[in-house]
Amino acid sequence: MARLDRTMVLNAAISLADDVGLEGTTVRRLAERLGVTPMALYRHVADKGDLLDGMADRLYAELELPAAGGDWWEGLAGLARSARRVLLAHPWAVPLFARPLAGGHARALDAALRAVLLDAGFTPAAARELHGQLTGMVFSLVALEQHGRRNRAAFERGLELLRAGLEARLR
Repeated sequence: MARLDRTMVLNAAISLADDVGLEGTTVRRLAERLGVTPMALYRHVADKGDLLDGMADRLYAELELPAAGGDWWEGLAGLARSARRVLLAHPWAVPLFARPLAGGHARALDAALRAVLLDAGFTPAAARELHGQLTGMVFSLVALEQHGRRNRAAFERGLELLRAGLEARLR
């Protein structure tokens, strides 16, 4: 087996969670999957919290961030659609996305989301507030698909309602 690094550990943890869910993703099971002792993993992750933060950050890397200076709504809608894609591929990941942002990709997401909201005309206070609200709303739209059948059209209708609300708030 190749020498372990943090990327390998995090990718294996995501794969394990895909197979057994987030609750079943333990350091012991991850070590078994990688063919090492649990202690060997602590060279790459400090503890279970660091493992979860790292997994979240790897998933944040898959999100389509809004382009600076682009159309604010298209940027937000693109981000929401990419979050949907990631969450449908990894339904267990919602609790990870609800954790405080940690890691480079998480910070990039936070900065890009804040920038697009400021560019749209929201105040800094409103942008901070909207960050959490938008996240929760997108999770709610995706949850319907995670517990039922896939319905992209319903997701898109939900995005249009979100757009109308944001535009009304800007007036």
